[in-house]
Amino acid sequence: MKNFFLSLKTTVWTLFALVCVFFVGSYLMPMHKDVHGAMNDRLLFDWVREAALPNVAATWWFFASLAGLTLLTVNTIVCSIQAIKGRWSREDFLLRIAPQVVHIGFLFILLAHLLGAVWGYRISGALREGSYASLPEGRTLALRSVRVEPDPAGGLKDWSADVQVFEDQTLVATGMLGPNRPLLYKGTGIYLKSFGYEPVPYALLMVNKDPGAPWALVGSLLFLFGSVTLLVLKWKKA
Repeated sequence: MKNFFLSLKTTVWTLFALVCVFFVGSYLMPMHKDVHGAMNDRLLFDWVREAALPNVAATWWFFASLAGLTLLTVNTIVCSIQAIKGRWSREDFLLRIAPQVVHIGFLFILLAHLLGAVWGYRISGALREGSYASLPEGRTLALRSVRVEPDPAGGLKDWSADVQVFEDQTLVATGMLGPNRPLLYKGTGIYLKSFGYEPVPYALLMVNKDPGAPWALVGSLLFLFGSVTLLVLKWKKA
């Protein structure tokens, strides 16, 4: 069993299987929009419980990819432990440590997704101008106004929403939301998705908290640093 997880063939075939499963999933998702439609708007575990498990015929690819990622994770950990336990020398230190940095970055990225799926939250909904909505952690979100800026031709140039965040009835944050302009407060992001004026002005908002975001950033930087270092060392050695 140990040799199985240490084998490079295990890594290669697992990656190949994941690519095939993702390819199938790219076709199944638009075919079953009613099942996969909320995948990006809900936390992963919430979507699995409410949509994926009751519709396994349409979401089997997701569970297959999850199994593949689990196998790849175990394979990565076992290979890294085996490499660290080996003998090291000054001459090949960087060449041997670079792949382990890539592995650690990969594991941090997986950890980030797990943290977000378990302890994060994602809420979407329409909020009328001048109204309030309760949020987790004892917070309240208020929409003060929705603003639209037309262009000279009469089209839509820009749009924004003026929001406030309260904690225990105390104003703690304000922001003017817009396309790609969220309000960030204590690890929580508030995003403007759309707006409307019928029957009254309103904004479609999304509130998202992802405690795994810092880990994802660290993992991405480690993965990039390790990959570039390994590429440069291999190029110099060639």
